[in-house]
Amino acid sequence: MICPQCHATIEDGSSVCPLCHARIEDEAPRPSAFLFCDGCGARLSPQDRTCPKCGRPAPSILSTTFSASDLAAGKTASFPRLTHASKEPEVPHVPALSNARSVLDDALDPSATHVLDARDISASSAGRSDERRRRRPRAGVVIAIVAAVLIAGAVGFVAFDPFGVMPGIMASIQESAREMFPSRVGTQVKQEDADAADEPEEQPATEPIEDATLSDEAAYEKLHQAYEAVVSINDGDRFADAITAFNASYLDPSLDNRKEASAGAYALRDELQDIMDELDALQLIDGSAYADDRDNVRQLAEWMYERVDAICASWDVSLAVPEGEYPSNYQDEILAPMREAGSSALDNYYAHVGEWEPQQP
Repeated sequence: MICPQCHATIEDGSSVCPLCHARIEDEAPRPSAFLFCDGCGARLSPQDRTCPKCGRPAPSILSTTFSASDLAAGKTASFPRLTHASKEPEVPHVPALSNARSVLDDALDPSATHVLDARDISASSAGRSDERRRRRPRAGVVIAIVAAVLIAGAVGFVAFDPFGVMPGIMASIQESAREMFPSRVGTQVKQEDADAADEPEEQPATEPIEDATLSDEAAYEKLHQAYEAVVSINDGDRFADAITAFNASYLDPSLDNRKEASAGAYALRDELQDIMDELDALQLIDGSAYADDRDNVRQLAEWMYERVDAICASWDVSLAVPEGEYPSNYQDEILAPMREAGSSALDNYYAHVGEWEPQQP
């Protein structure tokens, strides 16, 4: 005999399963080859204790007399007890359709498919359209108002011209039209052009070219004045004053005092540069007797310029020392330009200044 609960083999005449302790009824039928779940209808094997699909206990364990272990495990607590007759496998019954006509009739039934009638749809659409018209303003009116505002603003901007750009724009347009479409400009423009063409062009006034060539007499006067200016710088007090101011102030801690003391040297150098520029621009007649005198006087001015320029170069270093620092810390750098210049310019000047004075023939 086979236990209907655990399918264990039971000896004949025994009323209790030695494995699961289930009571064995004498007339308990043997389980059929196939069982079906009472919950979902899935097919079960005789060994299944629960449905693999929905988890419901198999009909084979839902006997009228269930074991205490199954009850304690909660396997049958929520399901009714079944008899042997209720455990017979059943195939879910599916009613056969009578014919295709009945299917089509059911499918076309408005109540079954929830299809609205055409009149209901029209009425619903009309209601929604009316509601939209009540809630929304007309788009055309809004667009027209915006366009009117923009046009009015543009006309006002052109009329009032707050930035004053319209006259220039109109003149540019007229000029472009005159160049691209001369035949469409108008009779007035054509008449103005004709009148302008008839008027004689005014010739620019030309000044007579003055001959800058100097005669020998005028050349002597210019050269003698330049020579006296160079010699007066060296022999007078101006060059000596520049040296004295340098020696007294190039180490002064006050930057303002150094700037004031250096002004005389810089002015003296500019004056010598003007003398040399004037001598370079001097035009003599061909074969002038004062050509060599011009070159000699310019050389004397250049040697004198080199002596003053050495002092100015030392002043440049002294003035580069900022306020609050002591120039004495940079004394070697300040005196370097004067040491590099040496005494060659001074020696050459004194060697030729006497013999290079311009003389009349």
